[in-house]
This record gives sequence, C-alpha cells and structure tokens, in this order.
Amino acid sequence: MKKKLKVGIVLICCMFLFTTVAFAKYLNYGWPTSNVPIRPYNHNSTWQRALDNGMASWNGAGAKVSFNKVSGSNNPVYVANYSYGAYGKCIIYYSGNKITRFTIEMNNRTISRDATNFSNFIQSVFVHELGHTIWLADNPRTSQPSIMKYSRNRNTMTRPQTFDINNVRAKY
Repeated sequence: MKKKLKVGIVLICCMFLFTTVAFAKYLNYGWPTSNVPIRPYNHNSTWQRALDNGMASWNGAGAKVSFNKVSGSNNPVYVANYSYGAYGKCIIYYSGNKITRFTIEMNNRTISRDATNFSNFIQSVFVHELGHTIWLADNPRTSQPSIMKYSRNRNTMTRPQTFDINNVRAKY
C-alpha cells in the first residue's frame, strides 16, 4: 500500500509540474528593459520585409516594448536551413531573471515546406520568437487567441494578440 501511495504522489506531482510548465504565461526571465536591441540583419526582400513587419507589430501593439535595430547589438537574427524540426528558435542567455543576450534562428527549411502564405508565416514565427525575449512562454493556458500558442494559424495570425499584449504590459 505504501508503494502505491508513493507512486501516486509522484505521478500527481509530475502531472502538476508538467501542466504548470506547459501552460505557463511567463518564462522565468526576460529582457531587462522595454527597449530590446536587435543586431541589424540583411536578408532577401521577402524575409527582410516580413521580419521588419514582425518587429513593427510588437512596436505598434501598445505592449510598452520597442524592438530596434542597433549596431553592435549582441542579439542576432539568422535565417538558414536548419536540420531541426521547429520553425524558429530563440536561444537565450540569462543571469538571474534578466536576459543578457539572445539569438533568434528562423528555419527556412520548415517554413518553406509548410507555409501557404510565406510572408505571413515568417512574420508569425518571428513575432512568436520575439515574445520569448519579453517574458512570454509557449502555449499559454487560455482560450483566447495568442501568438505564443503552437495551435495558431501561422498563415493568418501575424501579430501579438490582446492576451499577449496584456501579459507583456504586466511585466514592463
């Protein structure tokens, strides 16, 4: 009986931990200020326009954050054909709860394979990855639309949603 009780408690704890992490609104870290510098990037016109639109969509969303291209920034954005299956990655380096630098990788291989509206898809993935730099976690537990949900339609949802904006405003 004691063994079954211990196993049951461990399973309940694991389920609680999984649901807490899988449905969190926030990461444990974020950019220390509302002004986020990004190293200037230079890609072909389709990528350039979509990435610029992604930054502009956060800047104009009323979320109290500003993404800006800044020479000398340690925060690059790369576009390449990566072997992993994700559309993009935000690789974060932090100290305490403050991000010190980040790298965003946009996976041309998977985006090209799955996009029906290429420009919108790029923008959606980029806005999502930028969200990670400003405290937002993947797959928030909400029935509201969110750029951070894996289940969003990347061909149509290209901007942060009210849910995302309100959560970023609460952090800055």
